[in-house]
Amino acid sequence: MQATDAPGQQGRSAFPILRNAIAGISLATLAGALSGSLSAFFLWSLDWVNITRISHPSLLFGLPAAGLLVFWIYQRFGGLAASANHIILNALNGRSTPEERVPIRTIPVIIAGSLLSQLFGASTGREGAAVQMGAGGATLLQRLLQVPEQRRLDLLRCGVAAGFASIFGTPIAGAIFAIEAPRPGSPVLRALPLTLTAAFAGHLTCLAWGGSHSVYSIQCPPLSDLFEVKLVAGIIFASIAFGCAASFYIKTLTLVHKGLQGSRLPRWSAPLLGGSVLLGLGSRPGMEDYLGLGVHAATQGATTLSSAFHSGGAAEFSWLNKLLLTCVSLGSGFKGGEVTPLFFTGATLGNTIASHLNLPVPLFAGLGFVCVFAGAAHAPLTGIAIAMELFGPMAVPFFAPACWIAHKACIKPGIYSAQVL
Repeated sequence: MQATDAPGQQGRSAFPILRNAIAGISLATLAGALSGSLSAFFLWSLDWVNITRISHPSLLFGLPAAGLLVFWIYQRFGGLAASANHIILNALNGRSTPEERVPIRTIPVIIAGSLLSQLFGASTGREGAAVQMGAGGATLLQRLLQVPEQRRLDLLRCGVAAGFASIFGTPIAGAIFAIEAPRPGSPVLRALPLTLTAAFAGHLTCLAWGGSHSVYSIQCPPLSDLFEVKLVAGIIFASIAFGCAASFYIKTLTLVHKGLQGSRLPRWSAPLLGGSVLLGLGSRPGMEDYLGLGVHAATQGATTLSSAFHSGGAAEFSWLNKLLLTCVSLGSGFKGGEVTPLFFTGATLGNTIASHLNLPVPLFAGLGFVCVFAGAAHAPLTGIAIAMELFGPMAVPFFAPACWIAHKACIKPGIYSAQVL
């Protein structure tokens, strides 16, 4: 006859499980609240520096000096913060030692570097900064609360999820991104409850502080249109084009980085040269639209992320202009991130494709917005979640296959070279 545990023994065995669950949720909530607070401050600051730059066009002439200043900040104060993305992905993939962790100093240096970069016109984004701030916040919490080493990776993953979620207002996508980005195709489902907790805590905290996000609305066709040959063929063609654009971005960024930072010239010359090239390109008529974050209009009728969702809201080569300026900016050492520039590149490319094929501009701008990022990051599930949260559940049947095609059409490795693919 098989023995059974006494009621008291069952209670004692269940208690540690419940205690661990409560501790995990509490830490995830704290990580989310900290990341959301940092993102709210960062979003407000980004709005201020971009509006200031547009109001004072002469700031553009300070780009070479700004590049040198960002370089000096990272050389003097950055330390391992310069490799924060690699440290994050290596840690989440189990390829780092306990000593290799994102330093707390990452928070102030990435904020300073990103704000300086965009104040003077560098074409950078915000996701990289938000994710690194979330990871730095996780290290801070671990030290302050003396969190056991075995919870370090869960806390780090929560910081990444909350950073992505709060900076874009997409908590579900943030939770998935923290799991999918390190190792696409093999998500750690065990971590999903914690990353969802952190992502929603970060998103709600950011909103509570007054953080705001751009709203993009599209009218998805009825599902019956999925049987229309022209629309389906257009989506397939555009998805391949989005994957190719992501590949071109990765190759160009690698080329610029090697050309500026892999030469025999002093390391400080890379931001100086890059800033000078940006100054030359950004000074050309019509190129001011592609400086900075790309969400604020420099002039009436300017090309922005929002304008790309309307017919005539992007020029023929808007996507290429933004791509090239972003590659020069990031390849020479300016800071921020690459996701928002990829959103811009994709949305304007989708606008151009739809205009030529006489297809719905808002739908194809939305497809490009999501798919260029999903391909470049090799994160199709995150892309689908972004589409669902920004454009509604009815977008998923159109966006899911497009994200997958763009992911497959893009070269490997993607923008995160430490991914395990």
